Amino acid sequence: MLDEVLRRGVPRDRLLEELSRRPTRRGTARALRLLGVADDRTESAGESLTNLVVHDLGLPEPVLQHEFRVRGHLVARVDFWFPEQGVVIEFDGLAKYRDRTLRGARSAEDVVVDEKLREDSLRALPHVHGIGRVIWRDVLPGGAAPTAFARAGLPVPPAVRRTPSW
Repeated sequence: MLDEVLRRGVPRDRLLEELSRRPTRRGTARALRLLGVADDRTESAGESLTNLVVHDLGLPEPVLQHEFRVRGHLVARVDFWFPEQGVVIEFDGLAKYRDRTLRGARSAEDVVVDEKLREDSLRALPHVHGIGRVIWRDVLPGGAAPTAFARAGLPVPPAVRRTPSW
């Protein structure tokens, strides 16, 4: 994905230059749109897709990988923070629950409990008013990401119930 290309240090201007050199214009408009949304702060393909859905829904621009601290101590680092609305959105790729190499010595149950405690710590912060979680099926076309975003407190247009197609 473009986010990964940017994260590896390829400048956005270089990608734009390469697009302008293409002998055909087919797909250029779509590539330009995606490049406009691409962000090297996303940490997974799921976060990249979630960011695209946020953009396509016309939601406010989030702060990516925001760290919440209390008295200098890290409470949590979140995927998407919408400070105006006080909303946190997390993309759950599920690998952290299922993949033993990611869990280390912890059981899947321990990971779930840790995640619940982390979320409780976030909810206890006075400026966090809502937390939403999405998984792959939510952010794919036809998924329920808009509903999850609205339930968390984001201003999703009422007529939008499903994740738009690209």
